Amino acid sequence: MTLIHPRYVPRDPSEAQHIASSVQVIRTSDNASFLASKIPNVVTKDAKKQTTTTRLASAILPTASVPVSLILNHANIISLVDIIQTSNLPGPTSEAGLFGDITIWEDMDAGSLAYLLPTPESHPDFTDEKGWHLLAAQNFHRFSLPESLCWHVLRSISRALLWLHHGVKETEGIRGEWLRHDNDWHTILIRDLGPSQIWFKKQKGGETYGECKLGGFQWAKVCGGVGGVVASTQRKEDASREKMFYWPPEIYRHTHSWTRASEIWALGATVYTMMTGMPPPRFYNYEWQISRMTDKGFSKPLRDIVAEMLRPHPNDRMQTLVLVNRADDAWEGWRATTEEGAHLVDLVDKAVLRSAIGTGGGLIL
Repeated sequence: MTLIHPRYVPRDPSEAQHIASSVQVIRTSDNASFLASKIPNVVTKDAKKQTTTTRLASAILPTASVPVSLILNHANIISLVDIIQTSNLPGPTSEAGLFGDITIWEDMDAGSLAYLLPTPESHPDFTDEKGWHLLAAQNFHRFSLPESLCWHVLRSISRALLWLHHGVKETEGIRGEWLRHDNDWHTILIRDLGPSQIWFKKQKGGETYGECKLGGFQWAKVCGGVGGVVASTQRKEDASREKMFYWPPEIYRHTHSWTRASEIWALGATVYTMMTGMPPPRFYNYEWQISRMTDKGFSKPLRDIVAEMLRPHPNDRMQTLVLVNRADDAWEGWRATTEEGAHLVDLVDKAVLRSAIGTGGGLIL
């Protein structure tokens, strides 16, 4: 089997030549599975059109590897596990192996939320008013995902946004204690929040859904000053069509910059798509958009939260911490009052159970 590095081998050696994207690897110490992605080289041209190739790993890793690892240290963000920099090893470059400099990431082995939804190609073009009229008409048989999964995504990704926007996360082992973990935190706007950026891990021990995490930071921007109230940046102009479905009104109408509120809307639009099978249709006003969430009998607490996230003006949307608390409180009520909620086994339930059971499997009394 071809070695990537003494610590890792490819799960399927035939994939070695395709690491331009990513490849599954196995850690030799414990056979745990991860994803490896190659760190590219950057080619630049000077005024005389002479090219210079710079190894990105050598240029940024000495100063950026630790901060990046700390930023991605969150239960609902895909974690950077390891960095393998072979280009600076002694000997010829060819001895660095087929893979060169790589990053090792969590393997989100249950796939992306995008795989569970209708394909973006099935949605009409933005200018196709007739197509959107047919799609957005009242339809009690429209596509939808289970409400329990909608809550799972909403709660998980809102926590990821709270961390990125404010450097605040829940203290491990103390439910409901939210603390800032870095006094020098600058807001991070991911600028690309939609189904293709939300990933799942397989269940490990009887829970209904595996871990749900946010990934894909190629468009992310660090904005504003430390603890700043205002954080904004420009939209990504060359975004693909499927990503534009999750642009909020202020972005596709060119009225405001991209802010924290834009990402609240994008998450709301993602959950809305899970509930209706379509992103919020632009041809219809706000009242008609949110009325489509009633077609499949979703609970009022979930509909109310998503409706507030989708308010047309960014100033009218709830703040990230308010969203996290609202979602947690409403989810607890939904679990206590619905049959679907009663049958849900959450990751928190499993964690509480594990803390009460000793290594021998008996309860600690």
